[in-house]
Amino acid sequence: MDKRLKSIIYLLVFGLVALVLSACSSNETSNETPSEKQDDKKIEVTANTEPKSGGTYTILTPADPDMLDPHRQSSIYTHMLAGLVYNKLVSYETGPGVAYTDYNVVPDLAERWEISEDGKTYTFYLREAYWHDKAPVNGRKLTAEDVVATMERIIDLPGHQRALLSEVESVVAVDDQTVVFTLKQPFAPFLNFMANHFMWILPKEAMDGEFNLATDSIGTGPFVLEKWEDNVQATYSKNPKYYEEGKPYLDKVIYKVVPDQSTRIAAFRTGQADTIGSLSPEEIAQLQKSNSNVTIFESLFATQEQLYMNMEREPFTDLRVRKAISMAVDRKSMVKAIYGGGETSGPVNPSLGDWALSLEEREELSPYNPEEAKKLLAEAGYPNGFNTTMIVTNGYGEQLVRVAQWVAEDLRNVGINVEIEIVEYAAYFSDRWPNVDYDMGIGYQTYFQEPDEWLRTQLHTNGARNWYNNSDPELDKMLDKQRTILDVEERKQYVHEIQRYVLENLVNPIPVTTYYTKTPRQPNVKDSYPHASYGYGYLKDVWLDN
Repeated sequence: MDKRLKSIIYLLVFGLVALVLSACSSNETSNETPSEKQDDKKIEVTANTEPKSGGTYTILTPADPDMLDPHRQSSIYTHMLAGLVYNKLVSYETGPGVAYTDYNVVPDLAERWEISEDGKTYTFYLREAYWHDKAPVNGRKLTAEDVVATMERIIDLPGHQRALLSEVESVVAVDDQTVVFTLKQPFAPFLNFMANHFMWILPKEAMDGEFNLATDSIGTGPFVLEKWEDNVQATYSKNPKYYEEGKPYLDKVIYKVVPDQSTRIAAFRTGQADTIGSLSPEEIAQLQKSNSNVTIFESLFATQEQLYMNMEREPFTDLRVRKAISMAVDRKSMVKAIYGGGETSGPVNPSLGDWALSLEEREELSPYNPEEAKKLLAEAGYPNGFNTTMIVTNGYGEQLVRVAQWVAEDLRNVGINVEIEIVEYAAYFSDRWPNVDYDMGIGYQTYFQEPDEWLRTQLHTNGARNWYNNSDPELDKMLDKQRTILDVEERKQYVHEIQRYVLENLVNPIPVTTYYTKTPRQPNVKDSYPHASYGYGYLKDVWLDN
């Protein structure tokens, strides 16, 4: 063997050994699962290469919406899917450097807007955008008439969305690309309400009944609905005429209903899904052991569990009973055991930052004190407690059912015997809860985006989501007043005052905890920047590094 060949062999062997040693050293110094924290901190950019087009993104879910019509249904499942298909006039910013719970209003279908000096007129100027190329809309251009027709339908229908437009006096199309909203009075939440995840813009053909909104969707968004099989699967393809040039990168999105938790986990573990949610700390730990390269997205949950009571049924009409129920729940132990961590919540969810009360004050106003709870029950005439029932759905996964079981056990410790009734999701959200057909219940609230939603929508006598039979005239006055305060700091302080009043004088629904979510993603999922609102619209930025 000549000297040159020996030298080449030597160099190859030496290089291979060095590479192996380097890899071993890297594994020894870092064996942690990759994690993207997007709580109070800004998310860091993790992708180092240019986005690649192609691929299918698969989402597994424990339940499906009962309809796709975003104006007739406020369910999370309806509106998560709506975000793939529709846009709004304005939206909330997402992307690198933006926290999950930042609520920065940015252009969407409206490329700009103007607000009059008196705060009563909002003028939106539409960008050039096109509807999906599906009959009967057939890819035509978006116009101001679509916006007007959408808003008129929302105002005409009962429900949560209608309440968001309660201060709108008129909506007028000045020309094809200009829409003017005139308000009854200056209204602090208005721009946030326009960015709300319930304010999707629909084509006027939908309002004319030319296609069925309950089973089909035609929008301007990044993905086109190909087929929806109720309680089976929804399939979406990329919109080639989406207004953000070059996006989306994904060819398809599949939303598959898999009710069984263990089956969903097994599918994710074997690469049949790109993301999975609603996992317990134990399930997360097991997944990290079997799939050490998964990325875990961590954030403060955009909502809370609420323990609620029917205010027209005894003994819940008594404030002392409601306070006793709140004091009986060991929130800190529960959130640690079931979710792995979190904090005591409040009337405004802590995901809205300093609009919420401080953690210290939330804990002070919602203490764990079972002995005081027993005293309050005795004062109310229930020294031996009482029997009741509590509804919960398994449509959000197993963790909420575990919360119901934990709360029931805490209540038994103060003498309240609770029978848990597990209700199918569609019946729970569309019937039992909104029709106040229960004694007690526990569930996750909607991802409300504005203090007015957390407060007036739920707690006002005429609130669109007052699904508890609450009625407090003094509180009603406070709730009406806060929405007219245009100075941000002044309104914020008044919102704090309202929350203190609620925790002392209403105590229904009872905020339980806001937990820290951990959502696994496959390692090849890049540029995923979700927001604390409904809608998979952020998938327009996602690409798969295959």
